[in-house]
Amino acid sequence: MADIVPPSKKGRKFHHKSRYGCLPCKQRRIKCDEVKPICGNCVQRGIDCPLRYFGRPTSQRLSALRRPSNPSTPPLLGWIPTLISATGTNHSFCRRNTRDLELYCHFQVHTAGSFSHLPRIERLWREGLPQLAASFPFIGHGLLSLAYIHLASLSRTPSRTLLAESAFHVNQALPEYLEALKNITEENAGALFGFAMFVSLWTMANVSEECGALLQEARNLPYKRIEAVKGLAMNAARLAHAQKHIFSIFWRYQRWISNSLLYPAIQRYSAPMLGEPSTSWIRIEDGRLATLSRLWEENPGMPLTHSQALSAALGTLRETFSMVTQLTVPAPASHEHGRVESPGVDLTEIHQRLSSGRLDDVPSVFTWFIRLTPDFGRLMEQGNVYAMVVLAHYAILLDRACHDRWWIHELPHRLVAMAELALGPDRRGWVAWPLMVVGSNDTSNMSRQPGRSLLTGLS
Repeated sequence: MADIVPPSKKGRKFHHKSRYGCLPCKQRRIKCDEVKPICGNCVQRGIDCPLRYFGRPTSQRLSALRRPSNPSTPPLLGWIPTLISATGTNHSFCRRNTRDLELYCHFQVHTAGSFSHLPRIERLWREGLPQLAASFPFIGHGLLSLAYIHLASLSRTPSRTLLAESAFHVNQALPEYLEALKNITEENAGALFGFAMFVSLWTMANVSEECGALLQEARNLPYKRIEAVKGLAMNAARLAHAQKHIFSIFWRYQRWISNSLLYPAIQRYSAPMLGEPSTSWIRIEDGRLATLSRLWEENPGMPLTHSQALSAALGTLRETFSMVTQLTVPAPASHEHGRVESPGVDLTEIHQRLSSGRLDDVPSVFTWFIRLTPDFGRLMEQGNVYAMVVLAHYAILLDRACHDRWWIHELPHRLVAMAELALGPDRRGWVAWPLMVVGSNDTSNMSRQPGRSLLTGLS
């Protein structure tokens, strides 16, 4: 009898159940020791452990996570269940057994604060759009598409899996969105405009990635240059189409949108009092832009309709340059160069001063796309070299206003590289100004000697 084991000792040894184990351990179905800041299993595998960030999302904690010490490595959100239950929102757009809930929180904590430094715009992205997602699932898919592509952009080598997940959510949203467009009402106008913003931002990020791949292919495989130029031109046309789509909704239903949660997104700003040096900068840059028309006006074989479309696009570009410069509060000069309108004016200095200035009305930069004529859109889609030149000069403005925006990424450089590839070495001088201030990241490295005329190749 002495050898009989008491009933309490039979079976498996008693242990405390792991209720708050980290996600990697749960996915592997192994017991997590819940040791903070990193559990033992994650130490052995050499991976980041979500327990490092586990806990209730207090306001102090959220504030710290919105401004990570190393923004290139966003933390895993181990406190997702707590945040999800706190919001009380319907998350039908999030799939089970995926990273959707994690990325939903990533959007609110990281992505939402990356679109604007203005508090009311940040609130719209962080609170307003997730609130709309409860009633309009296509908004939820839209914010997840941006969250996935944002997370991919933070890596040195973007994950194809993350980019594929982003595309999945766009495709999931489109059928419901397109169906709602057939019957726009006061109740859904704001949500439709919000999703159009998602599509616009997603398109810019996606076009940048597509153009990067096409340019790399053209450099590695020169015989595919013509094919690459066609693909690049199609992507350029996608940019214009996405911006025009937003305007088509706003223009017809702006009164309804103004009464919705989306009002902060359409509020415009008055230009500050215009003075020096901005006045001189506008005059100098406008003079440079005006010379571009000589390219097609002096070509005797240019069809009249093409010439008119190109001149109209250039005219609106000059107006957009002027408007954005008026809306920008330039950064103080780091040193004195004398009067900026002197014969030795440095266009690079103008670009740097305006790039480091403050522009609250970033959407003003995209009004150029909205005002393009269908004829110019067709020229751009066909890869017309003159249209590529105008687009490359628009890249100056895009780089100036959005160089620090993740959803722009390398797009300005790639638009310049697109024109450079389409023009070939003999006509590279046509985009000398964009190459000088924006660059193309081209391996051929165009020489940029001081004092070189920006009008090389225009005569």
